[in-house]
Amino acid sequence: MTVALICLAIALHDVDGPIHCQDGTKIRLQGIGALEMDGKCRPNQPCIPGDPFEQRRRMAKAMGATIARETRTPNGGQLYFARPIRLTIEPTGTSHKRVTAWARLPDGRDVSCVAIRAGVAVRWDKYDRRGRLKRC
Repeated sequence: MTVALICLAIALHDVDGPIHCQDGTKIRLQGIGALEMDGKCRPNQPCIPGDPFEQRRRMAKAMGATIARETRTPNGGQLYFARPIRLTIEPTGTSHKRVTAWARLPDGRDVSCVAIRAGVAVRWDKYDRRGRLKRC
């Protein structure tokens, strides 16, 4: 059994992560695909076309974040939260120096489901083999 971790989320790079935790940990949300910050869908990865900056803001608001500021850089920058959001993290592995994980908000909502319901991400069958996100 994997031990749950706590992430005090302070910033978001794009819809599926990384979510930046106060302690420096970076989380990549499990089971979803989302638009890259360059506005492109990666080959063989599902996503919803649109404005990546607007999608990132919608994701933050759906998580209950108040946006403090947003930086834009060639690789997308960051969206910073006014207050940290407490996330309970169930690690599933690592990818590109990030922890891949299922994440829950304090009210129990799965953050990957939050993204799907906000219309900014889609379920990625390859990384949701048990169908955890089908109810979203």
